[in-house]
Amino acid sequence: MSLAIRFAVVLALAASAGGSSLVLRGRYLPEGETLPGLRVDGAVPQGDLRAFVAARAGALTARKVKLVTDGGGPLGEYTLAELGVRVDVDAVADRARRMGHEGDWLGRAQAADDARAGRLDVPLAVTVDDAALVDVVAKYKESFDTAPTSARLDLEHRSVIPEKDGRYLDAFGATAPLLATAKDASSTEVHVPVLSVPPRVTGDFVRSLDIHVVLGEFETYFSRSGDQARRGKNIDVAASKLDGLVLSPGEVVSFNAVVGDRSEENGFQKSWEIFKGEMVEGVGGGTCQVASTLHATAFFAGLDVLERLPHSRPSAYIPMGLDSTVVYPIVDLKLRNPHAFPIVLHAKTDGNKLTMQLLGAGKPAKVAFSREVLGTTPYTRKVNEDPRLTGTKVLVKQHGIRGYVVKRTRIVTFEDGRRKVESSTDTYPSTTEIYMVPPGFDVAKLPPLPEPTDDDAAPTPAPAPPPTVVAATCTGDCPPADVTFVEAPGAHAPTQAQAKPVKSLTLMR
Repeated sequence: MSLAIRFAVVLALAASAGGSSLVLRGRYLPEGETLPGLRVDGAVPQGDLRAFVAARAGALTARKVKLVTDGGGPLGEYTLAELGVRVDVDAVADRARRMGHEGDWLGRAQAADDARAGRLDVPLAVTVDDAALVDVVAKYKESFDTAPTSARLDLEHRSVIPEKDGRYLDAFGATAPLLATAKDASSTEVHVPVLSVPPRVTGDFVRSLDIHVVLGEFETYFSRSGDQARRGKNIDVAASKLDGLVLSPGEVVSFNAVVGDRSEENGFQKSWEIFKGEMVEGVGGGTCQVASTLHATAFFAGLDVLERLPHSRPSAYIPMGLDSTVVYPIVDLKLRNPHAFPIVLHAKTDGNKLTMQLLGAGKPAKVAFSREVLGTTPYTRKVNEDPRLTGTKVLVKQHGIRGYVVKRTRIVTFEDGRRKVESSTDTYPSTTEIYMVPPGFDVAKLPPLPEPTDDDAAPTPAPAPPPTVVAATCTGDCPPADVTFVEAPGAHAPTQAQAKPVKSLTLMR
C-alpha cells in the first residue's frame, strides 16, 4: 500500500460515520482473533489458535536430527525435544492475537494488508534447555574426551617424550548450532564443537629443566615368583606411568589421575589385593606399593602431602607411617610441590626393586621421619567350613596380624636453620585370621590365639604356619600332630615388621 493510499484510508476511517466506514474498518481493522491471512510458523491457523500453535510446536520438537562432532563423527540420533528444544506456545499465540490489534490505525492497516498478502508470519518462539542438551552430550564425553599429555623426561635414555593436546566435547557450545537447526526445517544435523586442550608442560620447557640434585629417594622390594608375577607386572606398569612426571612450583599431582583406571585396558593384570580386610584377586594389585614408594619419596623430598590414607594393615614392603593406600577413583594420594623450582619424578623397576627419585635444582631442606607405636589390638579368628576339604587338612586363607596405632612425625630443617614439625596418627586395624576347615572339623585342634598383651613395644606375633604343607608346630597347647596346614593363594605369613614392629623408628634423608 502506497503512502498516499494509506493516508487516504486513515482519512476515510476518521471522517466516515456512515456505512462506508464499516467496510473500510472490516478490511483494514478486522475484529477477529487473528488477521485474515496471518501465518504462524508458515501456515494459516485453523480452529483454536493455541491448539494450532501447540500442534506446530509438537511437530517441530518431534523432528529427529543427528548429533555429530565438528569433524562429522556421529554421536547419535535424537528428537529436538530430547536435545532440549522448547517452544513457548502461549507466547506465540499471544503475539499472533496482537498482530494488527495494537498501535495506531496506520500501522494496524498496514499489518492487515501484509497479512492478507501472505507477508506476515509469526515464528515459533524456540529456546534451548541447556541442562537437557548437556545431559545428552555428557553420555559421549567419557569415551570421547581425552586429557592432554604433558611432555615428560625419559631419564633412562636422556630424551624428551613429546606432549599431546587433549580434546573435549563442548556441550554448551552446541546451543547455537542446535537453535539454528531447529529454525531450519531442511537441517538434519547438530554439530557439537570439539575444543583442543593444550598440555600443561611442553617439550621446550622440559628441555630447559635443571634436575641435577636428588631431593628425595626411596626404594622398596617385591617378588616376581609364583602368584606374585602379575603383581610385579602391575608395579612395572604403574611406575612407568609416573616416570618423567614434571611438577611445576605449587602444582598438585594426583596418583589416580596420572596412573589411571586399574583395568586390563589400561595395562594392568589380575593380582592379589586387599578388599574389605581380606586378600582377594582383583585387577591392579601392586599399585599400592607404587603409591607408598612415591609417598615416602615425596615425604623425604619435603613435598606437601595433601591427601593420603594408610593401609588397612601394616605393609611388608615399607615401614608403618610411610605407606599410602590408593583405590581408583575414590582413595587417592595427592602431593604438591612447595619448592620455587620444577621437580621431576624418576620411577623405575630393576628386577625385584622399585626405586623412585625426585630431582630438581637444589635441596632446600633435610627431612627426618620418626614413628612411635602407641598401642596394639589383638586380632580375631574366623573359621569357615569348606566341603571341598576332607580329613584334617586346614586351609590358611589369611594370617592374623595385630592392629597398631602409631604416631608419625616429619621434621623439616631448612638451610637457614628454621624447622617445621608435622605430626599425625595412623591407625591400622587388626587383620582377622581366617581358616577354612572340613565340615565337622574340631576347631579345638587349631592353634590357640595369642594372649592379649600390654607390651606395645613387642606385641605377641601371630601364629605363622610355614608356606609349605607341613605339620603344624607350636608350644604350649598344641593341636594334634595329624593336622596339616596349607597356604591359600595370596596368603603370606606376616613379616617381622608386621608381626613385631619396633616401638620407635627414625629415618633421615
